[in-house]
Order: sequence, then structure tokens, then C-alpha cells
Amino acid sequence: MCSISGIIVKENQIPAKYAIEMMKILKHRGKDGSGLLLDDEVVYFEDFKDVEDLEDEMIGNLSLAHNRLAIVGKHGAQPIPNEDEDIWMVCNGEIYNYIELREYLKENHEFRTDTDNEVIIHLYEERMLEEIDGDYAFAIYDKSDNSVLLSRDLFGVKPLFYVDTDKYFAFASERKALWHLLININGYEKDLDKLNGKIKTLKPNSQLIYYLSDNSFEIIENFKKLKLNYMKERSYGEAKKYLDKALKKSVLKRVRGLDKVGIICSGGVDSSLIAKLASLYCEVILYAVGTENSEDLIYAEKLTKDLNLKLRKKIISEEEYESYVFKVAKAIDEVDLMKIGVGIPIYAASEMAKEDGLKVVLSGQGADELFGGYARHERIYKEKGEEELKKELLKDVNNLYKVNLERDDHCTMANGVELRVPFLDEEVVEIALSIPVDYKISELRKKILRDVASQYLPDYIAYRPKKAAQYGSGGEKIIYKVAKKYGFSKKKINEFLEMLKKKIIDEINE
Repeated sequence: MCSISGIIVKENQIPAKYAIEMMKILKHRGKDGSGLLLDDEVVYFEDFKDVEDLEDEMIGNLSLAHNRLAIVGKHGAQPIPNEDEDIWMVCNGEIYNYIELREYLKENHEFRTDTDNEVIIHLYEERMLEEIDGDYAFAIYDKSDNSVLLSRDLFGVKPLFYVDTDKYFAFASERKALWHLLININGYEKDLDKLNGKIKTLKPNSQLIYYLSDNSFEIIENFKKLKLNYMKERSYGEAKKYLDKALKKSVLKRVRGLDKVGIICSGGVDSSLIAKLASLYCEVILYAVGTENSEDLIYAEKLTKDLNLKLRKKIISEEEYESYVFKVAKAIDEVDLMKIGVGIPIYAASEMAKEDGLKVVLSGQGADELFGGYARHERIYKEKGEEELKKELLKDVNNLYKVNLERDDHCTMANGVELRVPFLDEEVVEIALSIPVDYKISELRKKILRDVASQYLPDYIAYRPKKAAQYGSGGEKIIYKVAKKYGFSKKKINEFLEMLKKKIIDEINE
């Protein structure tokens, strides 16, 4: 996991300092080396002090920048070129089938690194990008075609934002890097909502092609098609076996090459199942966060004792919660109480993972959307029928990127830890969305997933009722207490939020 960013200047040239400042803002996402392409010049460096003299000396019209978090391969400096150095790429993500793809591509292509990302540039040359199995956001500069391609994975596990102004087009892994340009080049005021209003998200499963000849771009959506008839006419037992096998395969892909992995654990069925499956392949450490006597901590403690797994827990005091509210709001680039409440346990868990020297954590994100885990899913099924619920579940999966995934990514990457989500594996999603609805919702929600989980977990976890993350961790009430500390009532919570927004912008643009 890394950060990517880039600027395309529409008129004149700009100094490298703008591209470098964006990289500095995103440095928390990758501290294992950086690289910058500015027109035809490329520099790789370990410390920003190494490029201080270049900030005003290097000028150009186009930049690609990268900060690396090294997970696969020791020699993976980016931007990466093709053999002729007329195509360059920066990527944030993991390609899970890179070994198989590399084997196929090596007959016609020379590989310079031992990393997974390098297969992308050669797949682009072969017009085979749809063969990628992974979570990614990447940018490819094709000199011969005079274009830049941006692409994002199937479900939006990896973030990618862009802004288009009269002076430049720019993209980045987080919005805060684009704020810097809007404030310092365009002269926008330091207003978080207005700045975010100028920034767009590249949707999952989409490609944006920017044509340098006339500074125009087009967006191609639904680049890859899902197969949603996977489980047609399968019995319940068959569907359960297929799901079980696909989940194991998905987890294995995401821990391949790792000796140890962290699990963000709520003590619920989704994260607990992922923890148990991961433990089949490598050492796992479960991270559970909550307030004193919160349900998540109680269930996580009992589970780890019964399954003989390692647990690290953090009890957040009311005093600590205040600092986490600010940390999470700053990490996610927005002030949304619901997202902050859910984000705090994720942020704190990834802090502990960082302390333990881990670079990868897994979560159970996506299971509720795939298997009908919310009360509204049951209500839609009972009131409107199977077809309406199928539409709702597909919509929920397609909206995961803006509801949950971008928040979760930013919370873990604020601590230099990559989040992987096994439930959002392409095959798992295709199976889940094609399973008959009555396999998911009957006397309880997520029935088939719970029945798979019961093969690995105690029943008190496999069949534990769903509780929203911010309630299970005990944090929702404390957020209001923090606001009240500043003299605001619950009704005046907006004043507290405005104070948060100002603090975030001021800290990013100090």
C-alpha cells in the first residue's frame, strides 16, 4: 500500500515543489522510499531533504509521484517504466495474481523489479488490464499515446480522488493533498466543505483517460463485468461449500507471503471468521478496541481464549476519545460523526498493529452488504420481495467505497498499515450476490454466512446478533460528551463540527 499523486498543468509549467508538497502530505501512506517523474526527469529518494534543491529547479507540465509502503518485493521503487521508458506507472495496491500474470508476461516483457505492481504496466501494453485480480488505484502515463490513464479496482478498496480546474488536472490517494493545490495555486479559502466540493472520486471499476493534446478526459465505468448467476439452482449445501472454499481462497491470497497479519476484530461473526481462516495460514494478532465494558471487547476476549488466538485490546478512556475524534477526522478528510464513531476503533487498532511492526491488517468489511446483515435488508425482503432486496444488496456493495472503504483505508493508512478486505474478493462477491435471498435471510440475517462460520467458530460468535460498530465499541455516547465538554449541547453539535473542520485544515496547511 502506498500513495500516488500527480499533476497535469494546462498552461505554462510549474515547479516541482507542488508535486513534492503533495507527496509530503501523503508520506504517512508510505515511508519506504519515494519517487517523482516530472516530464522526462525521474528522481528516487529516501528523504525529502534529498530533493530540497530540486523543488524550484525542476519544472514541468506533468508529474507522477509515489510514496512506497514495501510489502511485496524489496526493489519496488516507483514510478515504474516499461522497457522503452515511454510508459510510466504509479500504483497503490496489491495484485493477488501477479505470480501467474508475471509467468505469462515474461515471454515478451522484461521485468525490472520483484514487486507485484510491475505486471500492470505490461498488462496495459498487452491490453489485458481486465485480468488483474487485486485491490488497486493506479496512473499510467503513455508518452506515445499522449495520455494518462487512471484506474480503480472493482469495489473501490483503494481510494483515488481528482480535481479539474482551469489551470491543472490533479489526482491523489487522499483529498488533503488536493486541498494544498486548491489553496496555494487557485487561492481557495480554507473551508473544508468547499474544498471537498471541488474534488471528485473516481468510482470503483472505472477508468479515466486524460488526453494531453486538448486537456480533455473521458470516464469509462463498469470496466469489468460481474458474473451474478454463479449460484443459480444450487442447493443450500452446495452454496455453503462454494462460499466456504471461496472465503478460504480469498484469505489465503491476502496473507500470501506474510508471516504475521493483524485482524481488526469486533467480536462479531464477520471479523472473527476472517481471523480464524487467516490463522490457518499464518500467525494472527487480533486487535479489539472499545470503551470500558463494551460488548466488542467482551466477545473478543472470550473468542481468543476459546480459540487460543493472540489478542491485543485497547480500552479508550473519555479523555483519550477526544484526541481520537480529532485524529480520525483529520485522517478521513471530512467531519461526519457516524464515520468518526466507526473510524475510531479502526484507527486505534491500526495504531497497535503499527506498534507490533505489522504492515497488513484484515477486516470483515463488506459481509453485511453481501449477505443481508442489516435490519433494513430483512424489512425490504418481507415487504417488497426477493428481487428488490437483490437490487438493494448490489447497490450497497457498489456504494461501499464512499460509505465505508475510503474511511477505513484512511484510518489504517494514517498509521502506515494496509487494510485488506477478504469479503470483497471478486469470486466471493459473485457467489454472495448470486446466492438465493432465502439462503441469507430466514429466521436470522446472514444465515448462510453464519452457518459457514459455525464450522470454525463457537455458536455465541457465529450467531451473535448484529450491532453497529460505534455502539458495540461504546463510542457513540462519548463523542457527544466530547462536544459537550466544549460547551455545546447535543442540539448544537454543528458548532463542534465546524471547530473540527477548521482545526483539520489548519493542521494540514501549516
